[in-house]
Parts: sequence; structure tokens; C-alpha cells
Amino acid sequence: MVVARRYARALYEEAERASKVERVDADLALVRATLEESEALEQLFRNPIVAREKKHAVVRALFETRLDDLTLRFLDMLVGRQRESLFVRIAQAWRSLHDERLGIVEAEARVASEFSEEERAGLTEALEQLTGKKIRLNVRKDAGLIGGLVVRIGDTVYDRSVRHQLEALRDRVTLRPLSMN
Repeated sequence: MVVARRYARALYEEAERASKVERVDADLALVRATLEESEALEQLFRNPIVAREKKHAVVRALFETRLDDLTLRFLDMLVGRQRESLFVRIAQAWRSLHDERLGIVEAEARVASEFSEEERAGLTEALEQLTGKKIRLNVRKDAGLIGGLVVRIGDTVYDRSVRHQLEALRDRVTLRPLSMN
């Protein structure tokens, strides 16, 4: 969403000016985790009927001693402009900006069986060599895979699943003309 990205960019630029990027990053993660843990709190911020004063009071009560002043002022500004319902999207846009500046790319790997830490490290290293970027790897087990793995980095998919390899083999066999010798 364009609006969320604008807010994230403005916050990022202000955090850079104040040399507080890492602190604000940690603060946003804390606020996001708090919202994800409490459905009632999330609903409070999404509800346009709840008075802004009450939302300001909740933000202050929950976060005043836990967040940097820059992050706290940002949350107050969102509530004041009735944009607090965009917080999760803003936090996602922040994460994208932060990763972009650090050269980090998110990779999603679907695997047939549990991955050990050694396998995870090996895959991360291979993907970093392939892309030339630092990889943040998310691995999840997919019962639909017979074996192997499927990795998505942005719009690119690397399919090394057994099913894909079998389909490719089948296609090569059926495309060859039969020899009459």
C-alpha cells in the first residue's frame, strides 16, 4: 500500500537523521508482536469508533517506558491522524526498506522434511552465493512435497522438488522421437 510505504519511508528517514534506525526497528518489532499477541488490542486500534484520546492513553500506558521517543511520537501521530489501523502495513514496509538498505533478501523455502541447522546454514550460504545478497531464510515443512525443496526469492522460484524432477524427466522421455533401429 502506497500510504503505508510513505509513512514507513518518512519514519526511516527521521530515524536515520537521529541515528536510531536499529532502535526504531526493534521498537516496531515490539509493537507488532504486542498487537499480534492481543486480538483485543488489535481490534481497539482498528475500531474507528474508539476515541483518539483513549487510543493515545493506551499507547502511552503500554509503550511509554519501552519505546524510544521517536517511535512513541510516530505512534501518537498515527493515532492523531486516524492511521493506526495501518500500523502492521507500515511495519512491513519499514522491514522492506530496512532490508533493502542492508542488502537483505527474504527467501521462503518449502521442504519435504524437517531441516537441521546445518542444512539451513548450507542452503542460506548457497542462496547468498547465487543471489549475491544476504538471505533471511524462512523454512517451512510442506507435506505436499515428496522430497527435495522449493525456494522462492521475490518473483523467482527454484524448484528442486522430487515431483518437479520426475515431471522434467517424463517430459524429456516423451519428447524424444522413437528410434526404429
